Amino acid sequence: MADRNLILLRGVSGAGKSTVAELFIDAHIISTDDFFMVDGEYQFDANSLIENHLKCTAKAEQSMHCAVVDNAKHTLIIHNTFTKDWEMQPYLVLADKYKYMVHTLIVENRHGSESIHDVPKPAVDAQRERFEVIL
Repeated sequence: MADRNLILLRGVSGAGKSTVAELFIDAHIISTDDFFMVDGEYQFDANSLIENHLKCTAKAEQSMHCAVVDNAKHTLIIHNTFTKDWEMQPYLVLADKYKYMVHTLIVENRHGSESIHDVPKPAVDAQRERFEVIL
């Protein structure tokens, strides 16, 4: 395994991406959902979605940059829905820039869990409909 790894965890809301991310020891974990936390409470605001995705990307770049400057081994995990290939592109560009090995993992909801952020079923169904897999 390379000294620097980027793991993109993909899956619909409620699939368990956050839980899987926590299984990785010594990894830096980031999600766009992090930026919807207000005083320890998740508060989704669709008007902030693009801004929060940009914040997530910026935080990922900061993490990668620090690892390169420190010449450190580093595993960075980003767990977002990533239903479409283009949604991963900013992270793939950063991985190329900072010489990270990229791994994408799809987390399936085989356990029938529901979203911890109370994402409505129609929204999760829409995520399933648009979920793109490129093999």
